[in-house]
Amino acid sequence: MKNKRTIFIELTSLLDVILIMIFVLLMQARTQTAQAMDKAAEEEKAAQEISRELDQARESMSAQEAAAQEREEGLQEEIAGLNQEVEAQQEEIAGLKRRMASRELVLENSLLLTLSVTQESEIRLEQDEQEESVIPYDWADETYAFNSLRSLLHQGLGAAEGRAVFLVFQYDREHIYKTEYDMILRLVNEMKLEAKLQEIPLSVLELDIQEAD
Repeated sequence: MKNKRTIFIELTSLLDVILIMIFVLLMQARTQTAQAMDKAAEEEKAAQEISRELDQARESMSAQEAAAQEREEGLQEEIAGLNQEVEAQQEEIAGLKRRMASRELVLENSLLLTLSVTQESEIRLEQDEQEESVIPYDWADETYAFNSLRSLLHQGLGAAEGRAVFLVFQYDREHIYKTEYDMILRLVNEMKLEAKLQEIPLSVLELDIQEAD
């Protein structure tokens, strides 16, 4: 009987040891589980942070792409506008070239006479690129001025040589005598009749400089 009781006590001690070992293992497992859960939570938090950063990066990229596309569209519109301006300017330049060519052709086939009155009431006649002729005018006796201007105008018609003649009469009404103005108009009308007789195309333009200003 004593031997059996001793064996029972030894089994009980062994059971205690086993229970203690199981408890220790359970505690270790609990600790490891808690650590694993903490680690998993940290990793999940890190993953969420990475996901948030990725979302922000995608939003930033989308915004940059939208801005770049908008800028590209704006540049395309600007380029289109510039192209239109260039085309308009090219058309304008082409028009100017056509008009210049026409003007040069007209000038080459015409004679330009510019009749004007200086501030000192002198009569000035310019013919193309030739030297100008200046005739003094005396309102008390216009005989010299009348005869001199008539001679110069007839010489101008004689120099036409089949070309059209343009006579431009320029004056400032504040610096011309009425008698001087009337005399010049008489001679211009006489020149018109002479040009008609000689079948010379003549165009007369009258310009008051003060009104033009």
